[in-house]
Amino acid sequence: MDYQILVNKDNPVPRAYIPNELVKVESKYKDNILLDKKAYSSFQELQKAALENNYQIDIESGYRTFDYQEKIYNKLIDEKGFSYAITRIAEPGKSEHQTGLAIDVCVYKNGKCYIEHEIENLPETKWIHENAHKYGFIIRFPEEKENITKYTYEPWHLRYVGEIASYLYYNKLTLEEYSER
Repeated sequence: MDYQILVNKDNPVPRAYIPNELVKVESKYKDNILLDKKAYSSFQELQKAALENNYQIDIESGYRTFDYQEKIYNKLIDEKGFSYAITRIAEPGKSEHQTGLAIDVCVYKNGKCYIEHEIENLPETKWIHENAHKYGFIIRFPEEKENITKYTYEPWHLRYVGEIASYLYYNKLTLEEYSER
């Protein structure tokens, strides 16, 4: 598996693309989530470290098929319009979720599950952002990089990139910027 694969608006994967080593993950949030085997193993280590800091994090979303991405993409367009959707959700074939390397994280706190922008200002999220790179993850759509990633800031969206994660973190680079080098 190419953990540094760049999938975005300019670099799609084919409709039939399915990663080789998908495994079923355990999540309190939802059943039947799949993820790349190595990405899941690394997330479990991140999750364990978070728990040692009394932070409960989990997986809200992982691998998505082309067809599922198409369904949620079209639903958002119907609900909010094309102009809104195009900066907030990937078109089918252009979503890293199809690689099995992307994770949408949720936070459990005070008996509630926080998702997406709800986690933005939580201490758990700050901790994730400061430590995810140690486990091979980056914040895929960081603040102030919207002009490069072409998506709004998503504090919940992690991407497994493996050994280059700390390099990207310390140099404040997106995967696009790294791929251009």
